[in-house]
Amino acid sequence: MIRKPIQDFFLFLLGGALFAAGIFLFTNQVMVDSGYSGMGWGRSYGGRMGRFFGGMFSFGTGQGLGLLMIPFGIGVALLLADTYRKVGWFLVWAASAAAGVGILQSLMFSFRTASLWSLMTMVMMIAGGGGLMFKSLRDYQGEDQERRRIDLDDSMQSISELREELERLKSKINKD
Repeated sequence: MIRKPIQDFFLFLLGGALFAAGIFLFTNQVMVDSGYSGMGWGRSYGGRMGRFFGGMFSFGTGQGLGLLMIPFGIGVALLLADTYRKVGWFLVWAASAAAGVGILQSLMFSFRTASLWSLMTMVMMIAGGGGLMFKSLRDYQGEDQERRRIDLDDSMQSISELREELERLKSKINKD
């Protein structure tokens, strides 16, 4: 199969554009909210009761991420003291990762109302764009392996010719 790199490049660009547009449209339909209503302002998912206290006393909101600052601080102190660097880096990364997970866990995601046609269009754009990108990349590895095999065969043939020439020169030197 003969590959056409320029055509494959444009196919990859078209697929990437479709994929990116589909992802944009899909994520544009997703609404993200923390559910936090500070001091009575903002959205409330549990009705009006406790909205004021939800912000002031944080009944049921938040994940208590402040405790993660203790291992984070210990890790930074170990790094700055230049002792137990591996433990320090572990504490910093583990506390940062746990804080990120806690923040993401406290978010509420919802999908806005969309017609079936628009949802199908978004999914088709994402899947079709990904398919075109993969199609433009396929078989180049096989072509490269075939080229290497041909080069190896040529090299082996050259080595055998050189070996024969060397043997012929040896026999000529031995005769003289």
